[in-house]
Amino acid sequence: MPLKKGRSKNAVSYNIRELMESGRPKDQAVAIALDKAGRKKGAIRKQKKTVQKRVSTTKSKKRAKKKKR
Repeated sequence: MPLKKGRSKNAVSYNIRELMESGRPKDQAVAIALDKAGRKKGAIRKQKKTVQKRVSTTKSKKRAKKKKR
């Protein structure tokens, strides 16, 4: 059960799946996979929030431009 190297979402999810198939509990599998990738659970949440903010800001700017016309 060699784990994949890398920080990508695919590598992390593959590692979680492999660890769970080998009998590890889900929380432990997630912790091991994120540690292997050099990531933290909070960092992923923060990254998602940042992307959501960008999307919502872009949408609101487009709406404001349409109102000006």
